[in-house]
Amino acid sequence: MNYNQHKKIVGLITILSGIVAFISYFLVAAAVNFNFDFFSNPVIIFSLENVNISMLRWSMITDVFGYYLLLLPALYFIYDWLKDKTPWKNLLTFCGTSYILIGAVGASILAFIWPYHLNEFTSASTQQQETIKLLFGSFSQMVAGGMWNMFDSLVGGIWWIGAGLFIKKDYRILGWFTIAVGVLSLLDSFGNMLEISALAETAVNLYLILAPLWAIILGIKLLNITSFINEER
Repeated sequence: MNYNQHKKIVGLITILSGIVAFISYFLVAAAVNFNFDFFSNPVIIFSLENVNISMLRWSMITDVFGYYLLLLPALYFIYDWLKDKTPWKNLLTFCGTSYILIGAVGASILAFIWPYHLNEFTSASTQQQETIKLLFGSFSQMVAGGMWNMFDSLVGGIWWIGAGLFIKKDYRILGWFTIAVGVLSLLDSFGNMLEISALAETAVNLYLILAPLWAIILGIKLLNITSFINEER
């Protein structure tokens, strides 16, 4: 496989990443009848009617691929591009890899935990139901509050900002867009660390839309710009 073929495949996979991420976002919202309070208070799901458990499960499966694993080719493509540009390339790539792997693990946990607890809830006694609610909320906060919106958003933000600073030297709009996604990711992390819920929720809601859009735009750039990475490597 020559360089141009590789670049096009990476571009297509990255575009697919953005599309699947948008599908994930739609599925999780549709599963809870577009009650967006679920994102800040997951336990509210037990008081909602007509929750689609299968759709909720698939929202997390698509999350594994859309927001995370399908970004791996782009991550290492950017690493190659950074080779001769910064001695921080390994650290930035470590942050990007951590973002992808921790995020995917978190989504995988919820893909099992959420349906399991919701299915058990209907046949449980009143006392057991209270325990299930507690466990459901605890696992949700562990993943969303700890793994995703504190650690994951921190390392992801560092990767996007670091990569964006170099991308903007050659591709100004894409570079600034990359930095903007990174800033939102960091604001989400700091908002959770400092317990400023308004900051964290605003940042993560923007991130959930702009991160997939960034992937689609990057993929299109890889398909159309032959000089995105030095072809004399």
